[in-house]
Amino acid sequence: DADGTYEPKDIAKMADIIISEDADFVIGNRFANMHKDAMSTTNRIGNRLLSNVARRLLNIQVADSQCGLRAFRSDLANIFYNSSLGMPFATEMLTATSMYHIRIKEIPTSYYKRMGGTKLNPIQDGGRILGTIIRLMRDTRPLSFFLSIGLVMIGIGTFFGIEVLLDYLKTHTVSRIPTSILSVLLIVLGVQTISLGLISDMIKNKNYDKRIFFSE
Repeated sequence: DADGTYEPKDIAKMADIIISEDADFVIGNRFANMHKDAMSTTNRIGNRLLSNVARRLLNIQVADSQCGLRAFRSDLANIFYNSSLGMPFATEMLTATSMYHIRIKEIPTSYYKRMGGTKLNPIQDGGRILGTIIRLMRDTRPLSFFLSIGLVMIGIGTFFGIEVLLDYLKTHTVSRIPTSILSVLLIVLGVQTISLGLISDMIKNKNYDKRIFFSE
């Protein structure tokens, strides 16, 4: 979009990298050369936070995952499925590059203050992007996703179980029946959640798309 935030010369730099076959996907890093007042403090913190979350949960190894200035080989277009509308699609693109082991390169790009108004809502758009990151982790890294949830459930259930056990050792009676039931339920649900993660991971690996996207 022609809002004046990006430097047109950076487009040529990205194209040169693709043409020279040094990478298959190029993305800019706005934080490397951001001009004064180009981004509000709220947006800067939000963008860095989302980039860090995406890096940890989705293994997206870039410093600025929300940068909109990108270039990629034309034959990669068919893997960038757009199941999200708007800004979350940017995260889906990078997730695909990680899944299919696409060579990605991040370069410093200039970023200027926007010309005119904006339709962006930091809270609403940030929440949608965060929701997309969690959904993508569930779909692309199901074992890690469900294992984390399952271990938390088991941990909480064990904590309550220890309380019940200590109370029993003191009184020789199980007086905290609701807590006992909650403890067992949490542990059982935790084990089932981990099992779901294992099954989901096997299904994901079985259905993993091994198509070759790069020409010889």
